[in-house]
Amino acid sequence: MDGTETIEKQRRIPAGERAGHTPGPSPEGGSRDSSEGLRNRGVAIFGNFVSAIREEAGQGQGILWLPVAMALGATFWFSTNESPPLVFVAVPFVVLVGWLLAFGYGRARFTLIMIAGFLAGMLAADFETSRNPTTLLDSEVTTRLRGAVVGRDIDHAGRWRYTVDIQKTWDPQIRRPPERVRLVSRSRHEPVAIGVGIEGLARLQPPSGPALPGEYDFSFNAYFKGIGAYGFFYGAPIVADSALQDGTVSSSRRLSIWLAQLREDIAARIRAVLPGDTGGFASALTVAERRAMSPETVEALRASGLAHVLAISGLHMALVAGTFFFFMRACFSFFPSLVQAVPAKKIAAAGALLVATFYLFISGGSVSTQRAWIMLAIVLVAVLLDRRALTMRNVAIAAIIIILISPSAVVGPGFQMSFAATAALIATYGLWDRRWSERRLFESNSAPGLFRVVLVFFAGLALTSLVAGLATAPFAIYHFHRVASFGLIANLLAMPIVTFVVMPAGLISLLVMPLGLEHWPLVAMGWGLDAVIAIARYVEGLGGVIVVGRMNWLALSALVSGFLVFVLAKTRLRLIGLAVCAIAIAAFVVVEPDRKPDLLVSEDGRLVALVTENGLATNRRRPSTFIFEQWQRSIVRDGHIAPTYSGVSATDLPSLFESMRGQKPSFVCVKDTYCGAVTAAGTRVAVVEDLAAIGAACDSADIVITAKKIAMERCYSGAMLVTGRMLRQSGSLEIGMPNKAGELLVRSAIGHTNRPWTEQRFYDWRSRSFHHNPPKWMRDQ
Repeated sequence: MDGTETIEKQRRIPAGERAGHTPGPSPEGGSRDSSEGLRNRGVAIFGNFVSAIREEAGQGQGILWLPVAMALGATFWFSTNESPPLVFVAVPFVVLVGWLLAFGYGRARFTLIMIAGFLAGMLAADFETSRNPTTLLDSEVTTRLRGAVVGRDIDHAGRWRYTVDIQKTWDPQIRRPPERVRLVSRSRHEPVAIGVGIEGLARLQPPSGPALPGEYDFSFNAYFKGIGAYGFFYGAPIVADSALQDGTVSSSRRLSIWLAQLREDIAARIRAVLPGDTGGFASALTVAERRAMSPETVEALRASGLAHVLAISGLHMALVAGTFFFFMRACFSFFPSLVQAVPAKKIAAAGALLVATFYLFISGGSVSTQRAWIMLAIVLVAVLLDRRALTMRNVAIAAIIIILISPSAVVGPGFQMSFAATAALIATYGLWDRRWSERRLFESNSAPGLFRVVLVFFAGLALTSLVAGLATAPFAIYHFHRVASFGLIANLLAMPIVTFVVMPAGLISLLVMPLGLEHWPLVAMGWGLDAVIAIARYVEGLGGVIVVGRMNWLALSALVSGFLVFVLAKTRLRLIGLAVCAIAIAAFVVVEPDRKPDLLVSEDGRLVALVTENGLATNRRRPSTFIFEQWQRSIVRDGHIAPTYSGVSATDLPSLFESMRGQKPSFVCVKDTYCGAVTAAGTRVAVVEDLAAIGAACDSADIVITAKKIAMERCYSGAMLVTGRMLRQSGSLEIGMPNKAGELLVRSAIGHTNRPWTEQRFYDWRSRSFHHNPPKWMRDQ
């Protein structure tokens, strides 16, 4: 008898018999029997758990978890404060892959593959970052520039926005010029065409960082889009000579310019038929230009849960390709003999793939559109190869391709919400097919044919909207801090119009546009879009969105982990995933969130807010809408408490603080000099505009904030000093009032991060070098 057989027999023998005696009555009576019963039950549960894992592995589920490991690797790489040394990632990856190819057939194979996937995600992130380095502008500047227009669009107010590749700057010359910028022209002028040189006086600003610590980092997004600065022209820009016109431009560059011109021509022809928000909506669905829509309409779509219609994603790709596919099949049905002679279904699938590819190019090819095209291409290629088209394995393959091509997309809401919705829908309909198909809920003898079709369609639409909404809700809460309260109603009303009117009419208009016959298809598309906008505004009036505030990343991690187990597993392990999700949701709803900060500071120091029970009390009557609305959603404070103004002088700041004690927290300001406030905890805050008041502020306040970029590093009185120079490195701040030790609790958006999308914050243009010298309150984080 070998060792393996001995072990297996011991597993089948009760513990008491292996010890040399037969179980019998114990002195403790039933208590020992009860403990042994619990122990045996625990052993049985663990055994079932191990069996379920082995069953999952036996069904080839490992590939479904590979993109999860790769996504975790990419996320980890992007979240570190310093770029991990490449050699520490590449060498273990090569060793692991070599080991797997040579000996990877043991029980540790799955674990090794997951580790290799994690390292592959890190390598892909490192490669994407170094492949096309973007120079982000280090500070605001007004300069004259000359460049080439590589893209342009127009907003609802008729203002042109140009994407410009900079070729020269002067008065002053920028020493670290960004390669590409986006500039708005507010003056009336003859638009400068794509591919033509442009010149003018412009105000440039660096891409902004997170509005609050932990919020979305716009500079990260700008870095991977290749946009180094944003701004506007002073006056009207003029046409200038450009390197794009001298015949030395590469073929790929000429192709991108030609596509940009084609997209603009399509948008212009759409707006010629459909003016206003309707035309802007149509342009968004065809060439991904949303700026022609008014902010009110965009907000109505968001509040009603219909904002997903604006993003060209899997829905639009499926409707465009599906419409063409079924149209081709219908045409073939008129020729039965031809259907028998040729593979009509495969020809239709190939044609649908070509149409989808054309749609990819004219839509601008954003990451979300690329992701949708890859998933659709896998489905259509599966049809060509007579394979099952829509499976979780195909979703995993699409995710792997996207992570390898654009790993930065992993940390964005588009990637997360798209794949979460797709995986949840495939898992739901797969479970429905296995559990309920035999019940035949909609038999032909149970309801009239047309009624049955309508019933099935709306039941499927309701299920799709519900499942997709639940799957994407955690990410919507984490990134946007709100959810649409009546999204299901809006989708039930609007999606049939989008499916049967808007997208088919839009596809027909694109196909006949070269012939100049797009007018009536666009009119039909406009009718549908007007109806969708009306539905969005009606549903918005019912209740709009529910602002829930920020979600802790631990809660999101628990929800995502449970969700992945629930949708990817095939065995009873799904119940574990469901239980984890339920516990995470209960903790998010029941457990009180972390203590909210008492003071918020924008990254430029111009906007400061006290967090009160009645809202945010700011130092400005009209705070920046872009920043302030993000603060309101994150902290869950709807009200705005505007400052009051006083006529006292700068030397009266101590008496001003004294008069505010015991009052409701708010700012009292001396125009163009300073603002003062006293928090509920008694902490005195001074926001200084005139540096002549900085001494009095340091002597009488506990926290002194100024947007001025001064070299002063501290208040000799011991007060905390925050200057524009410090904020440039730290980003926006959250400040909590003193703890028991008397220390202020400070969180900064940038912290100790020194990555390619933050390094511009540490550049000194005088010495032309990078200096990382954070203040003490930042070093103590």
